[in-house]
Amino acid sequence: MSEEIKGMSKRKKIAVFLELCVIAVSLAALLLLLYFVVAVSFQNGTASSGVTMQMADQIARRIFENPTADQISTTALMIRYGAHLGLFFVVGFVTTFVSMVVFRRYYRILGVIGAGAVCYALAYYTEYYKQFVEGRHFQQSDAALNWYGSVAGIFCMVASYFLNRLLVKLSF
Repeated sequence: MSEEIKGMSKRKKIAVFLELCVIAVSLAALLLLLYFVVAVSFQNGTASSGVTMQMADQIARRIFENPTADQISTTALMIRYGAHLGLFFVVGFVTTFVSMVVFRRYYRILGVIGAGAVCYALAYYTEYYKQFVEGRHFQQSDAALNWYGSVAGIFCMVASYFLNRLLVKLSF
């Protein structure tokens, strides 16, 4: 093994080092994002709904002159749905990016499938375990929103990968 390393050119060693750095930073960013998702998911129900209702009240007051309680609760529902979709879009996108960095060539499809499996598990189990947090409960519709956001992120990452490859081929 050490003879192989000694035989490598300096450029190749730098390229391998940079590739390992990209993988390490990508994995660290993914773990940080997953920690954030879990921390937000297990937030106390009173605190979570309080933040959402505060934001909904401010947004509803900008949209309507005198918002009714129904308009504020509808705004809160849209914020909640948008948060599920948006957060898990980022999770799907980043997870797929990391899997495409780690897995190369024909194994990328395994990475994308693995990213989908991780996103599905995270989408369902963050909702499932909410029933054990005070003031929170499991909602199948929220788990579905999480999954739809993840799928959208996965598709966007895969599409950007193929678009990038197409543009590189067209540039030569």
